[in-house]
Amino acid sequence: MRVDNQLSRRNFLAGVTAAGASRLFPAQAQSNKAQRIDVHHHITPPAFISFLKERGQGAPIAWTLEKSLQDMEEGGTATAITSITSPGIWFPPVEGVRKVARDCNDYAAKLRADYPGRFGIFATLPLPDIEGSIRETEYALDTLKADGVCLWTNYLDKWLGDAQFNPLYEELNRRKAIVYTHPKQAD
Repeated sequence: MRVDNQLSRRNFLAGVTAAGASRLFPAQAQSNKAQRIDVHHHITPPAFISFLKERGQGAPIAWTLEKSLQDMEEGGTATAITSITSPGIWFPPVEGVRKVARDCNDYAAKLRADYPGRFGIFATLPLPDIEGSIRETEYALDTLKADGVCLWTNYLDKWLGDAQFNPLYEELNRRKAIVYTHPKQAD
C-alpha cells in the first residue's frame, strides 16, 4: 500500500494548529521575519515561584525573560503563547490557589503589554476549584483579553472527561474559548 498521497495525522494536526494560531495573530505573522507561533511556551512568574517555595517545591524550570526572548529569536518564533509549567498550582488552601492563578495571569498580561506581538496568554485556572476557575476564566478572557485557557490533563484523581468539570466546560463553550491542554502525570 502506498502512503505517499495520504496525509499523516501529525501533518494534519500541524496544519490545523498553524491555521488556528495564525488566526490569533494575523498581523504579527505577516509583519515579522519570524513566522513561528509557539503555543507551548512556559513562564515562571515570581508569584508562582514563591507559591511553590512556600509549599516545599523547587523552581520547575530556570526561566528568564531575556533567555526566553533569545530562544525565540534563535528559533524564528514571532509570538509565544505563555502558560505556567509543572507541577501547576493545586496545593490547598483554595484561597492561595486562586490568588496565585490571578497573579500568574496578571504577570502574563504585563509581559504581553511590555512586548506587543511577542507574547500571548493561555490563562492559568485554579482547577479543580470549579467556582474559582469560572471566575478566573471571566477575568482572564474579559479583562486581560487572554487568548485562551490552559488545562492540565488531570487534577488530583480526575481526568478532563470527569463530569465535575462540566460547569467550567459550559462556560468555556459559551465563550467559544480556546482551550490548550497540557499533559500531566497522574496524581
